[in-house]
Amino acid sequence: MSGLLMASCIDTQVLPDDMIVEEDYWKTRNDVSMMVAGAYKAMTTSDVIQRFIVWGSARSEELNPTASIIINGNDAYDNLEEMVLGNMDNQNVYANWASLYTVINRCSQVIEKAPQVMQNDPSYTESTYLTDRSQMLALRALAYFYLVRAFRDVPYVPSAYFNSSQDMNLPQSAPAVVLDRCIADLNEALEAPLSPSGYADWRRCGLINRDAINAILADVYLWRASMTHSAADYQSCVDHCQAVIDSKKQVYQNEMIASGRTDYPLIDGAEAYIEIFSLGNSQESIFELPMNTAAAGYNTGLSTMYWSYENNRQAGLLEPASSVFGEAAEGNAFISQNDYRFWESCFDVGTGTEGAALTVRKMLDYQTVVSVSTPANRKASKSAGLNRAGNMYSEMAQNWIVYRLTDVMLMQAEALVQLASSDTDSKLGQAFDIVQTVYTRSIEPGTQFAVGDTLAAATGKDAMEQLVLDERLRELCFEGKRWFDLVRYNYRHVSGVDATKTMSEIIGNATIDSYPVENYSGMLDYMVRKGNSSARYKVSREPMLYFPVYLSEMQANSNLRQNPAYNNNDIYNRN
Repeated sequence: MSGLLMASCIDTQVLPDDMIVEEDYWKTRNDVSMMVAGAYKAMTTSDVIQRFIVWGSARSEELNPTASIIINGNDAYDNLEEMVLGNMDNQNVYANWASLYTVINRCSQVIEKAPQVMQNDPSYTESTYLTDRSQMLALRALAYFYLVRAFRDVPYVPSAYFNSSQDMNLPQSAPAVVLDRCIADLNEALEAPLSPSGYADWRRCGLINRDAINAILADVYLWRASMTHSAADYQSCVDHCQAVIDSKKQVYQNEMIASGRTDYPLIDGAEAYIEIFSLGNSQESIFELPMNTAAAGYNTGLSTMYWSYENNRQAGLLEPASSVFGEAAEGNAFISQNDYRFWESCFDVGTGTEGAALTVRKMLDYQTVVSVSTPANRKASKSAGLNRAGNMYSEMAQNWIVYRLTDVMLMQAEALVQLASSDTDSKLGQAFDIVQTVYTRSIEPGTQFAVGDTLAAATGKDAMEQLVLDERLRELCFEGKRWFDLVRYNYRHVSGVDATKTMSEIIGNATIDSYPVENYSGMLDYMVRKGNSSARYKVSREPMLYFPVYLSEMQANSNLRQNPAYNNNDIYNRN
């Protein structure tokens, strides 16, 4: 695991060598502050942001590799194409997990070393240490949670790595083991968290506070509940979502009064885009990674994926699927042109051209795209709509939003649907109200509530589950959520999943054909991409939902076991 724990997990600019680490470092409060900042900084690297997008969005039907790019020998583009077609191998660059383990190790370093600083520097108080520890426990858990969702079975590293003499060649742990550790760390983080109202600047949502911890916990419980069909975990998801919602209501009660809202502190739909994505750090934000200054580092990962894969290239590696976003009509993501999000999510929507190339607009355009009164005027071309200064490739100053309020609301709705005991259970009504609230805030005032009939038709549990899934696509497209939503959906509709065992323990030396969990037909309906019907065949069993273990990790650590979806040639075992 040299890439995981030797080269990648030590930042030599922060910790130059073992002697400095042990003798001269971890002496002052400033030393700890620098390491805490370094952990957050590691989460904002281009490698990490690209993986958030690829792991969470690009594997789903909402994005495709950019068809207009002709790249000879560009590994990134080729690897995306292979992923979409179901032909990945263990050298796919997006199967490299090292950048997330860098985050994990930095968090562990602070957790282990910060206590000794209290003995050396009186200004580093116990309360400061506890809030630092809370943030690092939660950030580490979040990194592990991304890894579990992308790879299923991952090594859990019990201690920090400080020097090359440490033996860190660890085997993978089953998802239940890693998720249990994440939940334990997150619950401990809740014992001394930062207050959501403790800061009035970017730190209010740029650092992990109590609301962020509850949001991560809700997400972890929702994932585990979907794997194991646990009602207790679904209820825990509901409870932690409610804790976030109640906190937001308390903090923004004055804004709610001023806007006339009595349910949730949501921004008016006509202003939501610019406040959430363009300006950033909005009242709806729960946790976002700050990248809006040169000092913080620009968001080149976002630019590479959605805008420009290198300098002077006016195309990112990924583009929205026109079949999903090109027209506001039944069967596509947006069924009404009066939905602000239809115009805000992509450039060049509503062109009426079948298969017309689109470009992601969400998170890229600073302009208030809903400032004019009619849908026709809201539609803007890529060239006319942009209002950004500087080099768009190297100076994209957009924060990456990890959690925001509507995401948490819809997680709660998803869990409530699963807790419903019948098609007439009142929990379905509660879930419906949440979806309706999220949807209606984005509908232009005074226009027909076009989705009303669709909402009203969602009278049973299955229909409500689909309604929540569809609304999450409309609200959260391109934010690294969709693939994980689909995998949860899948897990809820299969039986026999054993989260307590790794895939290699389940299958032993048998072939992938003997893997016990299959029948992913519900999810496969979303996965027919680019006319490639064979893609259905290539994601028909649980291991195929996850990435392979990267070649360099397999070579460095003999304790690792390859995802059984790959044969001896490390490609899908289905031909």
